[in-house]
Amino acid sequence: MRVTETTPRRPRGTLYRYLLREMAVPTLFALLGLTLVILTKDLLGYTELVVNRGFGAGVVAMMAFYQTVPLIGTTLPFATMVGALVALGRLGADLELLVLEACGVSARSLVLPVTLFAAALTGAGLVVSLALGPWASRSLDASLERISLENPGAEVRAGVVNRFGDWKLEAQVANPRGDRLESVLLWMPDVGETVFAQRAALDPEPGGGVRITLENATVLLDPRTSPRKLEFETMTTLLPETDLPLQRDREDRLASLTLRELGSMAAMEGHDDAYMAQQAAIQIHRRFALPLATLVFGFLVMPLFMSRAQFSRSGGGVVGLVATVVYYGLVQLGDGLIQRGLVGIPLGAWLPNLAMAALGLAMFARLAGKSAFGRDADRPTQRVKRSVRRAEARGELRTKRFALARYVASRFVQVAAMCFGVLLVAYLLVDVLDRLQWLFRYGATAGEIARFYLARVPLLASRVVPMALLVATALTVSLVAAQGELMGMRACGIPAPRALRPVLVLCVLVAPLFFVLNNEVVPRTNALADYLKTTEIKDLGGVRSAVWYRVGTAIYELGELDADIGHASDVVIYEVGDGFAPRARIDADEAEHIGGGVWRLVNATRVEVTDGGLERRGATPFVQLGEDAGSDVDTMHYPVGELRRRIAELEQGGRDASALRTDLHAKLAAPLACILLPALALLFAVAGPPFPSSTTTLVASVAAFVAYMLLTGVGTSLGYGGALPPAAAGWLATAALGGLLLALGLRLRGFGQSF
Repeated sequence: MRVTETTPRRPRGTLYRYLLREMAVPTLFALLGLTLVILTKDLLGYTELVVNRGFGAGVVAMMAFYQTVPLIGTTLPFATMVGALVALGRLGADLELLVLEACGVSARSLVLPVTLFAAALTGAGLVVSLALGPWASRSLDASLERISLENPGAEVRAGVVNRFGDWKLEAQVANPRGDRLESVLLWMPDVGETVFAQRAALDPEPGGGVRITLENATVLLDPRTSPRKLEFETMTTLLPETDLPLQRDREDRLASLTLRELGSMAAMEGHDDAYMAQQAAIQIHRRFALPLATLVFGFLVMPLFMSRAQFSRSGGGVVGLVATVVYYGLVQLGDGLIQRGLVGIPLGAWLPNLAMAALGLAMFARLAGKSAFGRDADRPTQRVKRSVRRAEARGELRTKRFALARYVASRFVQVAAMCFGVLLVAYLLVDVLDRLQWLFRYGATAGEIARFYLARVPLLASRVVPMALLVATALTVSLVAAQGELMGMRACGIPAPRALRPVLVLCVLVAPLFFVLNNEVVPRTNALADYLKTTEIKDLGGVRSAVWYRVGTAIYELGELDADIGHASDVVIYEVGDGFAPRARIDADEAEHIGGGVWRLVNATRVEVTDGGLERRGATPFVQLGEDAGSDVDTMHYPVGELRRRIAELEQGGRDASALRTDLHAKLAAPLACILLPALALLFAVAGPPFPSSTTTLVASVAAFVAYMLLTGVGTSLGYGGALPPAAAGWLATAALGGLLLALGLRLRGFGQSF
């Protein structure tokens, strides 16, 4: 018998295909997650368009799709790196890489499949950046323009000041489309007068722009010359075209231009807007630099992975997000260097890619001679054994009360802290990206940016907490199930809901803290952030021009207001009577704040509207303008108590406060999401048999959060439009979650499980 010796063939193709499958799933999850984080803040606006503005769901869905396509190109590089690191972390934690090295396959040889995976996605990113992204942006701009032309009142709301350039429009009543108004005030700063009208209609102008037609209009002129009252049966004028509803910023509209159009804009010598020419040149380089960053990150994956002391899925995701933060920090650095003229546009735009590539080469050279397993893997059993040995050595190993509850609680706290940090960083990155051009346009310094975002972080944290608790609950259940611990609990006669009860207890403890954060801390820090934006970044100080606002039955016009020193000039005060018509007007040269919201008028003149015409009367030298004179009502700036006071003031003045009441109830209902969402994920995960997989649980949790956000938007929109009472509108999403939770609880009880 003859024996033929053969050299075993290493399974390169099989191994590479297996690795590509392992990377594809977490990459897809990371891509969807990052894109969802960016789109979350726009969901409320989309539901408002469908519910109250009369636009079809199909039209709004297409707008969301057009906005999603460029975002996919933006998030693809980072999703690729996060997905690859998560996949490699899983292989390392399960000792599969150790088996490969034992078979003679070095972990460093995985650079090739990882890089090929990144190269394939780089090609997809280039297609999105150069073709699909500009097409989607043009389609979005066209949709916004079409909506603005079809419905000029798309963003007009009753009871609040609506801005059209420097003009301000307020109506007590508005139809759902916002184009038919009643009890209307229109301030025209060009003529310095306020027009009172019983009704108004907003219509598109054939040549472009918005036409407003006022019916039964009244203008009360300056009484210091000759008191006059002008009345019009109808009056028509064009609102400024510079502030059309739903129009994107000019920097955002650069994304819709082709490379040829961008090149023409960037190459124009002596362009009237040098800033936009510079931004066009940067946009050209970014359209290539960002997709190619996918390839750079693909090369950087293995050095980052091999430099870690322990391997795990979550650890890989955290490393990927840290690298993302570093990359966008370099993006800001490059933009800052360009704005200050220290480097050219090509070097500044490509600086992040060059720096990350250099980092990858340096790390790869340092790790070239090392194995991936010169250290312990992140295995729970090994950690437990080490802990037991240390406890035995100290003589501390003994039975403790509530050991299972403490173990589950500690696992949940660790996962929740990680989820909170990751989501907060992601939200912060998105917010920085949205404001990057704006910050550099005003030349904000590093200190000003740091102070602004220190004040803004509580707002971002308040948006993250419910989602972090939800995802942490799903991950905790998935981890204990994947490691067989959940099955062990059941084998010991402990129902899964009872074993995981500490998760809900911790969520209940977080809810009141979230209430304080969302309703007490965030309003104050939000106001501080707006103040820093106005005074430090925009450098406007406390001086404002052409101030117009309304409190109760009084309307105030201030030619100039310096809130810092408490001085106003060219003061006009209207008193509104029955039928929403002016009953008196006070004019003064100046006003000085003397404390407590009381202002002293200088050279004041008063005229009153009587049955016999206009009569001059003596004007009181003191009026109540308020300490926050000229500030618009923004519910995000008001704690619950202050919001209640504002609602009472509006209702005492005969104004509709339904929108503010809806916001109040939404604020009161929000903390319950910290309990209901995690409870929903928990019951879904343990409601079996059959029990859902970890992936199914995570997908269902994300779907539940998206549904909750959509229901919140639908509820507030219905409350704004008057279709639902404010209480029902504000609590709609919470009630829906409670009903779904009750249904799952009854199903769980049917299987004989209980808490």
